[in-house]
Amino acid sequence: MRKLTQSDQTWKRLILTVFVTGLTLAATACQQQEPAESTEAVQPAPPKPPLVVMYAFSEEGSKLREAIRVDHDTVWAGRRVEYGWLVRPVVLAASGVGMTNAAATTQYLIDTYHPSGIVFTGICGSLDTALKIGDIAIPDLWITHDFGYWGKDGFVTDSMPVGELESNSFANMMEMTVDSAMYRQLCDAADRIDFRFKMVDQRLPVVHTGGIGVSGDAFIDSKSKRKQLHKDFNAQIVDMESAAVVQTAHANGVPVVVIRSCSDLAGGSGSETASKQLEEFFKVAADNSAMVVKDFIENPE
Repeated sequence: MRKLTQSDQTWKRLILTVFVTGLTLAATACQQQEPAESTEAVQPAPPKPPLVVMYAFSEEGSKLREAIRVDHDTVWAGRRVEYGWLVRPVVLAASGVGMTNAAATTQYLIDTYHPSGIVFTGICGSLDTALKIGDIAIPDLWITHDFGYWGKDGFVTDSMPVGELESNSFANMMEMTVDSAMYRQLCDAADRIDFRFKMVDQRLPVVHTGGIGVSGDAFIDSKSKRKQLHKDFNAQIVDMESAAVVQTAHANGVPVVVIRSCSDLAGGSGSETASKQLEEFFKVAADNSAMVVKDFIENPE
C-alpha cells in the first residue's frame, strides 16, 4: 500500500470540506422552502344575522319559546327579548300592544340585531265574515286605518308618509307591501301544517293568503266599525301593531311578513262580544299562528 503524502492529505481534507459544505447548504435551502408557521389566530366566521320574531302579548310567544333553545335573554323597556337557536339564529321579542310600542320595538331590534328579516305573529279580529274564528290570515298588504284627517264630512283615511332608506326621503303610501319571498315561504309553511291546527268549535281552521290587513290604535268591538273597515279598505283582518311593524321595517330596508290568527269577529256575533270571543279563543288562535312560524323557521329556503 502506498503511503499518503502531504499533498494527498491536503486534497482529501479539501474534498471533505466541500462535501460537508454542500450538505449544509442543501439542508438550509430545504428549511427555507418549508412554509413558516402562521402566528395569526384563525378568525371564526361572523354569526349569521338572526330572524326576528315579534308578538304583542306574552301568550302569543309561549309556543315558540318552548321550541327555541334560548342562549340569553334581556328586557328592554319592559319588553322581553330572547336570543336563541332553532335551525338558525332567532330573536324572539315582545313588542307591547299598540302602534307606537310596535314601531319602537321594531326599530330597537333592527338597530341591535341587524336581522335578516322580521315575522310578526299573533291574534287578530276578523273583518270579513268569510274568516271564521281560528282561521289563519297572511295578508300581503297592510294599511294604517286611523291615519288621516277630520273634516266637515267626518274622518277620511289618508296615505301614510313612509320613510325610505334608499332615497333618504318620505313616500306617501296607502298600502304597504310585505316581503314577497318571505310571504311565499310563510304560505308554504301554512300549507305544510294546516292539518295539524288545533280545532275551534269542532272545525279545522282554514288558511287565507293575500289580501289586506289594517291596523290602528283601537280594539274594534263594534259591528258598525267592522263593516266600515271592511267596506272602506276591503280588508280581511284588523289588529293593533302589524302596519307599524311593516312601515318601520320598510323604512330600514328589512324584509318583513305578518301572520295572524282570528281570535274574534270584530264587533262580536250573536250575543257574544269580540272581547268575550277573544277571551275564549285567544290561546288556540295564538298557538296555531305560532305553529306556522315554527315550521317557517325550521324550513328556510
